[in-house]
Parts: sequence; C-alpha cells; structure tokens
Amino acid sequence: MVSHYLFTRTPADLPSRISHYFTPLFKELKKMSYIIAISSSKGGPGKTNTVANLADYWALKGKKVALLDSDPNKNLSKWYNKKALEDAFAGVSLQTLEDEEQIIDAAEAAAQEHDIVLIDVAGVRSRALLYAAGIADLVIVPAQPSEDDIDEAINTIEAVKSAGKLAKRDIKYRVLLSQTRKGTIVLEHAAKQFEEINNIQIFRTTIGQREAHKQARFYGTTVMRSDPKSAAALDFTNLGKELDKLLKEQAKLQQQAA
Repeated sequence: MVSHYLFTRTPADLPSRISHYFTPLFKELKKMSYIIAISSSKGGPGKTNTVANLADYWALKGKKVALLDSDPNKNLSKWYNKKALEDAFAGVSLQTLEDEEQIIDAAEAAAQEHDIVLIDVAGVRSRALLYAAGIADLVIVPAQPSEDDIDEAINTIEAVKSAGKLAKRDIKYRVLLSQTRKGTIVLEHAAKQFEEINNIQIFRTTIGQREAHKQARFYGTTVMRSDPKSAAALDFTNLGKELDKLLKEQAKLQQQAA
C-alpha cells in the first residue's frame, strides 16, 4: 500500500525538520509567504503547465515567486531556461533540485525571500512528495477527467495524508481538473468521483484543453504572458483568484488557532 511504502522509506528526522516552520514564532520572524506543492505521479495532467502559469499569475501581480523543480524529468527547468520572450518569467526565480533531501531547506530559504514558493514534485513513487507536502501550506493535485488519473490522484492524496501523519499536522490539499472540455459527461463524472464518492475537494476552476498552452511552451513562455486575454489565460486567472482566497482564509484560521 502507498502509506506503508512511504513510512518504511522515510527518515526518522522528517517531523523535527519541518515542525518548527509552522510555529507562530517562526511565522512572525519570516515575511508572510505561502509554499504550494504541485504533484502528480502520472504524465499528462498538466502539472508543470500549472506551476508555470501560476508563477506568472502571481508575478504579474507584483509578487516575488520562487520555483523549486524537484521532478526527475526537470521539465520545468527546461521550460524556464528557454525564456524566448524577453519578459518571460520576469519576477520568477528557479532552483533546480538534484536531491530530494534538498526540498525542505530550499523551500524554507525561498520562503524568506519570496511571497510564493511553488514546488514541482513527482507523485507517490518518490519520497520527494513527503518532503514537499510536509513543508507545504497546500498541495495541488492536477488530474485529467479519466479513470486512470482519478486513481493516481487518490494515491497521491493518500501519500499527502501519510506526510501529514509524519509531520503531525493537517496538510491541506485539493484536486485540479485539467485538460477538460466543459459540458462533457466525463468531466461531470470525475467531479462526482472526487467530491461525492471519495470526499475529496476540487477547485471550482478547471483548466481547459487548449492548443495555446502547447504553443506557449514551445516559445518558452506562458499563456499568462503571451495571450493574457485568451480563454487559456482566463482559466489560470480564475484559478489564481480562487487560490488567493483559499490561502487567505487558511492563514486567518492559522492565526486564530495560534
């Protein structure tokens, strides 16, 4: 099972390495920032596309954004380093991590200097997810509306729950339905599978299947920069607004609990 696999391969010092990050004192000492992990163990749901476009969403709002690429394929790093357009990823920094053991320290350091830290991380077949989820304020799990993607997303969420047990904290997570076509039966079925059958929250926003994303990636940019008024960019603008509200509500609850 997923949880057994993760527990047997997890360093004993993981809880102590991340627990201080969530103390009220540490939150007061550092500037207000958010760490978000985006994880998928299956190719195709648009994990890296989500990371890149959210980065530009916040950067265009004047936020300082840090990207941590911990996925072995390093697709985010390849995309970022193209930067074919002069303003591509302006205000966004990138750190490529070669070792999963670097994730916690890199995320904490980035949070000191940035408003948003986005971690691109592989799914359940790597300990990297434990580290990323353990230090994250929120985990986003992209999934296509297909049976295989639903199963993989549920496995990823089980891994996030395992990370929460190890870290002794409740880690927030949410599924992002991507590569979607509105009004289709499979989209409706996927949403029902997550929310009604498995009691897993999903974002109201879905990311449509659009050619503009592929074109932007070829040019080393994002739809947020190349065509900000397009339907593709609007999807991520809506997702960004939804995240802004969610993170603010979460921060308020944490302050009340402190």
